[in-house]
Amino acid sequence: MHPAHPSAAHIQPFGAVIAVDSACRRVHSVSANLGAILDISLPEPDQLSLACLLGKRLSQRVRRAMQGRERLLAPITFVRPTDSRNVRYQIHALRSGEQVLVEIEPLQALGKWRLLGAVNERLMQLADATHQEALLDNLVGAIQELTGYDRVVVCHFDSDWHGFTLAEAREGRLPTILGQHFPASDFPVALRQAYERNAIRYIQDVKAPAVGFVPETAAPSLEDSLLRAPAADRVRYLQALEVRGSLSLAMQGDSGLWGMVVCHAAASHPTPPPVRDAARALVQMATQRLLLLRARQEARYLQRVQDSLVLSSTARKAPQSPAQLLRAHADTWMTLFRARGVALWIDGNTYQSGSSPSPTVTRQLVKRLARAHDHSGPWCSRELATNPLTRSLAMNKQCGLLAVPLPFSLEACGWLLFFRPQQVETLYWAMQPSFNQPSSSQPSVLTHPSSPAACYEHVVGKSEAWQRVERLAAVDLGEDLTLAISVYEISKLNGCLEQERKALADANQRLEQLAHFDPLTQVWNRYRIEQAIDAELVAAKRYGAQFGLLLFDVDHFKEINDTHGHALGDDVLVALARLVENSLRGCDHLGRWGGEEFIVLAKHADTEALIGLAERLRELITTLNVEGLSKPLTVSVGVTEWQLDDSCKSMVARADKAMYRAKHKGRNRVEVATRKGS
Repeated sequence: MHPAHPSAAHIQPFGAVIAVDSACRRVHSVSANLGAILDISLPEPDQLSLACLLGKRLSQRVRRAMQGRERLLAPITFVRPTDSRNVRYQIHALRSGEQVLVEIEPLQALGKWRLLGAVNERLMQLADATHQEALLDNLVGAIQELTGYDRVVVCHFDSDWHGFTLAEAREGRLPTILGQHFPASDFPVALRQAYERNAIRYIQDVKAPAVGFVPETAAPSLEDSLLRAPAADRVRYLQALEVRGSLSLAMQGDSGLWGMVVCHAAASHPTPPPVRDAARALVQMATQRLLLLRARQEARYLQRVQDSLVLSSTARKAPQSPAQLLRAHADTWMTLFRARGVALWIDGNTYQSGSSPSPTVTRQLVKRLARAHDHSGPWCSRELATNPLTRSLAMNKQCGLLAVPLPFSLEACGWLLFFRPQQVETLYWAMQPSFNQPSSSQPSVLTHPSSPAACYEHVVGKSEAWQRVERLAAVDLGEDLTLAISVYEISKLNGCLEQERKALADANQRLEQLAHFDPLTQVWNRYRIEQAIDAELVAAKRYGAQFGLLLFDVDHFKEINDTHGHALGDDVLVALARLVENSLRGCDHLGRWGGEEFIVLAKHADTEALIGLAERLRELITTLNVEGLSKPLTVSVGVTEWQLDDSCKSMVARADKAMYRAKHKGRNRVEVATRKGS
């Protein structure tokens, strides 16, 4: 008898596992069903070897394929004759600690070309989708048609790791769960990490008896095995949903797990390996398309913010005070950032628009921010009433805050503050939440009822979440405001303090630093590098001198900030800028384009020289050591050479496209824009 609630050392009965040593020779243990799966009689345990179970040639093939690898690059198929017919099998192997797990599944006969044709047709439909809703609807429909599951959904994770079903295809006995939420406790950290290692989790039948190992004392760890039996809590969970068979496929975003495609069946549902692989290919294609659509949407949003920046040529000629700037732009900024109120805190003075806390509370708030926030990035919260920094302040019914520091100098700092009101939200839960306290707005203890009927909950005390692209845009706006306000301050000094030459000289020096150099990295800022590019364009058109641009972006920079903190992220940018600037020729220039993006203006250089410079810088950056950073630093580089009738905008746009092509091709590489618009 197999246990009713299998431990980690049990597998599902539709396949078998052989646990061998790291050299793939000596067998440590086998699943108890191996003889039945392969239709052979197992030898005595002390005579077991991979060769005697699979044959000499096949075992050698597995051994060679696993040399230096964590798992097989592709499954291995083989045929074993029986008394009545030939049976095809598939082998997959992966390392688990000091052992190698050899997974064996019988293969059912499939219409191979029909499967390939259906997958290719669906891949083209996914590639043509122009909106997220259509993309996800196509995806669930394709997988439901391909696999035959009763219900296929896309579940997206929010900032609190609650799941939300965005799309659904359904055919069968299972009820709809479209638009319903699943609590974060259904997706614990260990489960999310497992999906990052292995994108597929397949349970053929939760009621199938689990299979143990012989000998039991040598049973392996099956943490990453596709065949591992579901844990008792997962069995109870699926039974609460009236689900017997399931297939889950991870959707990996740029910064982690974006969501999952979840397939449910009311009965046992065999899904052959080729069908699982085809479903995974569809999910991977849809995920890449989804990320591309999101990147385009974010780019349009960032352009709208760029269009709202205040430091135009007119503003430089007639500088405005912080109060004037706020009056002129507050409505636009609140619309862009979906805020109800905005405030500027400059040198002890508060300027406000819309619904914001009182000036006294704002002064208390920025003092706390200055003490607690020790890096140049933004600070945000959507639950000010419970956040330790703000819960004792009277926030005038505002629940959300996005605060951006304005670094005028090492000694002086202002703040740009956006406020959001409460957003009362009704959540429909697919699993019944219960609360520790009646007044709590968040589910803290979750129980799973016998019926999967959804319940609903009103969530209060929170604002809309601050999106990543909004935080990036707020930093750009903050840098622009810093310069605009500095220009105004210098203008006042020039008008009022002519007789104080020393004070005027110091102020002009500060203006020069702020106007031309990035305050963090001390290389040229975007405004100064644009000036240099414009000057080089004039020289190129007049004298035909060759030059080009290198635009590069730090790979996985958000992961560095999220994992190690923004202070280390700042250290990375400073060290990278210093390394690159010191390696350039005297006639070349480095500027920070924004965020983790930098641009190199390379004079007297043709395409071949530009590529050589880009490759040299890319390799040099991989050698950079930053204390506290555990992984090598890499960049993606876009290269473009000056072309006739070019402008600064067209050259940068061409380099930007080449850089993103480098990212899409795997990062840590150089891509060249060979013609305009490419």
